[in-house]
Amino acid sequence: MTAIDKFWELLSGAIALNPEAFSLIQTLPLNEKAAIYIVLLAGFSQALGQGIVLFTNRVKPFRFILSLLIATILFAFGYIFWATTTWLACKLLFSEYTSYFSVALTLGLAYAPLTLSFFIALPYLGVPISVLLSIWSFLAFLTGLKVALGMGLWQAFWCAVLGWVGVEILQRTIGRPVAAAGRWMSNTVAGVNLVTNLKDLEKILETGEMPSSSANSRNPQSRR
Repeated sequence: MTAIDKFWELLSGAIALNPEAFSLIQTLPLNEKAAIYIVLLAGFSQALGQGIVLFTNRVKPFRFILSLLIATILFAFGYIFWATTTWLACKLLFSEYTSYFSVALTLGLAYAPLTLSFFIALPYLGVPISVLLSIWSFLAFLTGLKVALGMGLWQAFWCAVLGWVGVEILQRTIGRPVAAAGRWMSNTVAGVNLVTNLKDLEKILETGEMPSSSANSRNPQSRR
């Protein structure tokens, strides 16, 4: 029996914050694949939920699908960064023998609630649902760290929080070029300079007109 065979059991167990699911993923064969699949599924679900941005920007169908895939891959990079910073926090604060593999597996499974991120597409409820799912995933991570690393609640809490703070610091410092590259890639794949500001998106929906910068990116001849 492998983690892939028990994939849906692990996924539902993590969503239910069941400690046994986090214990199982540490020991089952192919556990790393199961964790990665959950992260990618969560990333795709989130990209799907945010698909209104692509739809509003009138991205063509083929580019729409490619944009979802790119968003999923970029989401997975965030998972790698958070796993790394959390592992460093655990290693420095509590145990020099903390296994990176165990932390990465735990975080991957803790992304299970985020597989429901497609619900953020619901009008008016998107932001509250996004916040709820983020908190839910964080609680799953705490549950998993306690099981995988034998930590107490507060030890797990500080490891997860400091890991998250580390990711935020990286994003605002050395991660800026990476973020810029990600935006460039998203715009290139979409074929337009994506409008993501909520007010601008509302204007597009109300008037049906694209902002001048976005319109110019669609029609290079307009720049001449």
